[in-house]
Amino acid sequence: MGVPEVPASLRSWMSAVSEIARAVNAAEPLDVVLTRVAEQACLLIGFEYCAVMLADADREHLQVAGWSGLSPDYVALVSDSGSLLIRPPGPQLDSPAARAFREGRTIAVPDVAVAANYGRLRSLAPAQGYQGLLAAPLRTSDELAGVIVAYSAAARGFTAPEIELIELLAGQAALALETARLRAAQQSVIAELSRANGELRRGRAVLEWAEEQHHRLMQLVLDEVGLAGLVTALAATLEASVTVEDAEGRLLARAPEVGYRPPPDPAARRRRPARMALEASGVAAGPPRRYEVVQVPVVGPSGPVLPGAPGRVPGEVAWAAPVVLGGELVGRLWVTAPPAAPAPVQLRVIERFALVVGMELLKQRHLVDVAGRLSGDLLDDLLRPDGPARPQAVLDRAAALGHDLSRPHTLAVLAVDGPVPAAVRLPELIRGAAEPDAGLLAGPHDGVQVLLLPAGPDPLELLRRILGHTEAALAPRGTVTVVAGPVARSLDDYAAAYRVARGAAGLRRASRPGGLVDVRELGLSALLLETGAPEALRRFARGLLRPLAAHESVRGGDLLATLRAWLAAGCSTSAAAAALVVHPNTVGYRLGRIEQLIGRSLRDTGVRLELQLALTIREIVRLDETP
Repeated sequence: MGVPEVPASLRSWMSAVSEIARAVNAAEPLDVVLTRVAEQACLLIGFEYCAVMLADADREHLQVAGWSGLSPDYVALVSDSGSLLIRPPGPQLDSPAARAFREGRTIAVPDVAVAANYGRLRSLAPAQGYQGLLAAPLRTSDELAGVIVAYSAAARGFTAPEIELIELLAGQAALALETARLRAAQQSVIAELSRANGELRRGRAVLEWAEEQHHRLMQLVLDEVGLAGLVTALAATLEASVTVEDAEGRLLARAPEVGYRPPPDPAARRRRPARMALEASGVAAGPPRRYEVVQVPVVGPSGPVLPGAPGRVPGEVAWAAPVVLGGELVGRLWVTAPPAAPAPVQLRVIERFALVVGMELLKQRHLVDVAGRLSGDLLDDLLRPDGPARPQAVLDRAAALGHDLSRPHTLAVLAVDGPVPAAVRLPELIRGAAEPDAGLLAGPHDGVQVLLLPAGPDPLELLRRILGHTEAALAPRGTVTVVAGPVARSLDDYAAAYRVARGAAGLRRASRPGGLVDVRELGLSALLLETGAPEALRRFARGLLRPLAAHESVRGGDLLATLRAWLAAGCSTSAAAAALVVHPNTVGYRLGRIEQLIGRSLRDTGVRLELQLALTIREIVRLDETP
């Protein structure tokens, strides 16, 4: 099976945005532009009908301003002044579109037949013949302007990507609406200042500049320059420093290389003026209430300034815009140290860039999802109990993902006990903890995350970092267990290595889950981890070691530590004494005491093997109490 290409839906989305942008830049009437948005929603997401509705001047009713697929009779019915009341007196007159506008969030109705809270659907849905719908608000920089509603002829569940697409199309419709209003306002200004030729030329220049930047932005999207290219272009346009970070403040991209000025550091953002500015627009945390650019005071130094960049100056400010996907704040776009405070038209350009940054992050999410699915499929074939059905095909698929499975690899297992929040994406967390050149292949398999890492250099430190990174994201509700399993030196070794690591993980999780377990050098003991039930192994270890643990709890004597050191030293009394820093006679006495307590001879190789396995199980399950 070959590696599939990036989903064609991404390029379809970019082409749709470009089509809408061309209509806006061509100054087509607003109803034509909004009709294009409705058409693109049907094409991209597979809906039969779509309508863009705007609030009237009194903000009492929603009225259709552009549509695709709807019959003239239905448009007339919806546009009736008493049809879509924004604040109806009760649920019998309510609709999903009105609720999406009132609450400023996307409303999904998988099946109108069971949507008892929306009485208007009883007459509207049969008139057009739809059974499911999505309604997303149109949010301009200063207010909610309307909604986009997409209708499905059949009842259907709506996926997260479909909801993200309808919300991004709502953003495009809002931008088109705002551009039309800006153009109308500028035309009014131009008419008023027609006698002042200088002002007229400046007004035209501003409009031309804004349209040029929007066209350039859409071309960058089509050219797929990536996040770094977008940030570099905006920095050059504004002659300022531009930073994109994720919702947790981690740097994603910055520009320019020379003279870069970072945004305010966390301490500066927590100070009252900055905090109030960020919270006013929802940029600080949670879903944004407004999508506009806000001015943020920079108080004090903001981290190290790179060579060539001057220090902070009193009164310096930065500008921040939220980056939103699916109503979720996923990042921030910062503009720092421009030559002058951005003009209103420049602020709109920043907002448009923030929207396109959201598109770029959505594309990256899709790529990560594709890589995760490919890795999961590869692991399913690689870890078949009887080995890969087509070994060479598995090697080729791994090579296409950048991994050489002909080299020795350590197989590790990451398991989570407890809830994993929907916003936490385990594959992204795991890859985010590793360096890009770490050679990590990770993916889901049978309810756990399987990690393959080159056996050299020693991957234990990387596994510790992955454990800490994942624990921090899931704290305090989730417990993470990571097991470093045996080294697989050929394709036939991976299934057995997985069973050993999975068995050790099951044993740890059945007792006291969490932490890092290293079972890479178990030897014959690994065979029992492959097939043994966790509770049976624990009973075996408890039963064999109980007399020794009970003796230690009452009289001390370090019998368990002595036994462990003696077995590790190849049953050499002198070597064990050196390791424990005691006299060899002391070790001999303790070994004799151990034989008395367990009633078996340590000269018996079978007894020594059982004791070694029992001690290994005790360490894995972290039995500090008496076995």
